[in-house]
Amino acid sequence: MMGPMWMMIAVLAILGGLKWVLRRVNWWVYETQLGDKRHALPPGDLGWPFIGNMWSFLRAFRSNDPDSFIGSFVSRFGHTGIYKAFMFGNPSVIVTMPETCKRVLNDDDAFKPGWPTSTVELIGKKSFIGISYYEHKRLRHLTAASINGHKALSVYIPYIEENVVCSLERWSEMGEMEFLTLLRMLTFRIIMFIFLSSESEEVMAALEKEYTDLNHGVRSMAINVPGFAYYKALKVMHDFF
Repeated sequence: MMGPMWMMIAVLAILGGLKWVLRRVNWWVYETQLGDKRHALPPGDLGWPFIGNMWSFLRAFRSNDPDSFIGSFVSRFGHTGIYKAFMFGNPSVIVTMPETCKRVLNDDDAFKPGWPTSTVELIGKKSFIGISYYEHKRLRHLTAASINGHKALSVYIPYIEENVVCSLERWSEMGEMEFLTLLRMLTFRIIMFIFLSSESEEVMAALEKEYTDLNHGVRSMAINVPGFAYYKALKVMHDFF
């Protein structure tokens, strides 16, 4: 009887030790390089090697309680309003207090906008997210008026109004529904008409499916392996371009 019991204890001890080591890999790789500066880091958890905190992040945002991700940091490290984490393949700092967020968003000298690798690769390095702030501002000024300007949009107001009214009437008779999904489909229909002048149900369904796959990849880790969202999104990009 003692043999199997001691074997089980040994296995549990090994698994516990392995977990302890794996949970500290990111700390050894990233924090130890900072020297004494690491003591100034906020409290937090860098998670597992390579994956970091992404599993818990994605699980929370696919649940009915997306705030549970930040809630886990608060419950473990207190209401500090700033936490270290490992997101999208990089060590990160998460801020949750309005005052801190305002400081980050308003300080263009100390903080530069950045995007995950998956987003840059899928959207493009020369897209709006990949260019400098001043170039972004210049291009936005050139393109916004022709797309979002009052004169441009006023042409489509009757079409938008008709589709919104018809959709609301149809939804009112559906009972239980996924409102966000239906709203996305309505928005996609209007956008497709504005840019492609098409109302084809087949075209819309095909484009919406491709867009959904691409959107999931943009918000995922850059893992180019079959079965992962990024791999599927890359396939969509290759099929189109």
